[in-house]
Amino acid sequence: MNSKKIKKPDPNIWKQITTAWGKACSPSRPSLGDIKIYGKFILQSIGKKKNCRILILGATPELRSLILKYGLSKKIDIFLLDLNLEMIRAMDEFVEIPNSKEKRVIGDWLSMPFKNEYFDLVLGDEVLINVSLTNRNKFLMEINRVLKTSGAFITRASHENPLAKKFTLKKALDKYSNYYLQNKLKFNQAVNYVLEEIFQNSYFKNPKGLLSLKFLEKDCYKALKSPNPLKRLIIKTILDDYSSLFKQSWSWESRPQQLKKFKEYFQVKESKTAHDYLYSYILPIYYLIKK
Repeated sequence: MNSKKIKKPDPNIWKQITTAWGKACSPSRPSLGDIKIYGKFILQSIGKKKNCRILILGATPELRSLILKYGLSKKIDIFLLDLNLEMIRAMDEFVEIPNSKEKRVIGDWLSMPFKNEYFDLVLGDEVLINVSLTNRNKFLMEINRVLKTSGAFITRASHENPLAKKFTLKKALDKYSNYYLQNKLKFNQAVNYVLEEIFQNSYFKNPKGLLSLKFLEKDCYKALKSPNPLKRLIIKTILDDYSSLFKQSWSWESRPQQLKKFKEYFQVKESKTAHDYLYSYILPIYYLIKK
């Protein structure tokens, strides 16, 4: 993504994301249910084609592993496109089946260094949230441009959650600390779900429709004074493992707005939602065909 249009991420952000990736759970990472849906859509898209090209936006390990699990590596050229080579390399350790044939390209999602109609399939997990609202049409136009006729864009894309307006840090800590004590969640899951709820709630804390933990940073530091040691530990883990994320922001919009943008460049062939994690209902996976 162009540093003039989208702020180039601090390398330390990616190092921290990589460190935290092993502790993360869905919705931060694709779930088994998500992977099943991705797999179904990929097979529908590729079919019996040979000598196909697939572009993966970013370096999501689950998507990279999935391509090889389905035995597609022999007939498919796989390209990764990201701003940060260090991020791609760091995420290698989470790829279940390493693929030495991956072509790693450092470049801009808004101005992709590929010819027109070059790919049969573009994949990206939660990529739209990383593109500002003002640049989304350009981003989708670029994907459309590099796809072959009838090529597909398959992506999991979160949208605004109206219920999150009522989320609070206190409620999240109460709920997920209790779930942990009742053995309903592992500790890292409790941390992730508290983080997810305050992240979603941050959208309603500012007038620009941005998601950013910085809008709740003061609340987190106040929560460190809680008399409950488990709640303090959850907050301390969030601040220690995700401190750099408090400096970043992401973009959200409603599902109707999201669909409207998709339909300008693609036919929405199908969308499905996994059911094996909380808040999956705001993270549908879309199977989009180039118009």
